[in-house]
Amino acid sequence: MKRWHSVLIFAVLLVSSIAASVGSYNDANKRAERDLNEALSLALAMQQSTVITPDTVALFRSNIPQAELRQSSKIVVCSAEHDRMAYRAECSVAAIWSISDQRLSALLAFASLLWGLGCALHFFLRGERMLVGMNSVIADVSQQTTFNAKQKSTGLVLNENNGVFYDAAGREVTFTPMQHQLMTLFYESEDGLLTKTDICNALWPKKEDASETLYTLIKRLKPVVEKRSNLQIESLRGRAYRLIVRN
Repeated sequence: MKRWHSVLIFAVLLVSSIAASVGSYNDANKRAERDLNEALSLALAMQQSTVITPDTVALFRSNIPQAELRQSSKIVVCSAEHDRMAYRAECSVAAIWSISDQRLSALLAFASLLWGLGCALHFFLRGERMLVGMNSVIADVSQQTTFNAKQKSTGLVLNENNGVFYDAAGREVTFTPMQHQLMTLFYESEDGLLTKTDICNALWPKKEDASETLYTLIKRLKPVVEKRSNLQIESLRGRAYRLIVRN
């Protein structure tokens, strides 16, 4: 759903609630006006006098059928034609509001509130998903930038997404499975330094002495690395090996 659709529905619900409230108030106002006028006419007829006294007011209020209107009702004296006096019955807006039926208005207002909160939550979550997506794109771009920079400087880079090594021209460098594991260990180390023990434990964990096997592996791996990249494998007195950039 588009954002303006949700705003339009919210506006329709809110306007409908206001219209229902005003309509109910107007109906209650008409009923109150009719009842107050009837109560005033009856009070004056029973008193058989046009003079307003406290007893007249008490009689007037006792004739009002709605209890909510009695407390705030009053008799107002006003001038009429030919300098004559006229009487008008009135009551407060709050009293009229109290006798109006606001259930439909309240229901529509509650529906508009729920709709507004639901839409706000929906668009908030959608914005969060969009933000996560944007961050993912930015991360991919950053990763690709780092990938390209490392590829340019070393001539050999490991794509962490598919585990494949590429040379400076972007071509895949083919290693044997054991060579690939060793090169991956070099790239996963912080400084490209691996001890002989670490390599043997990682590649041949069940072999008691893998020194000769490691020597053969390094011997066959060196020319491949030096041919396809700017790197070389340096031996540190046979105790460790380091992958460095050739001068």
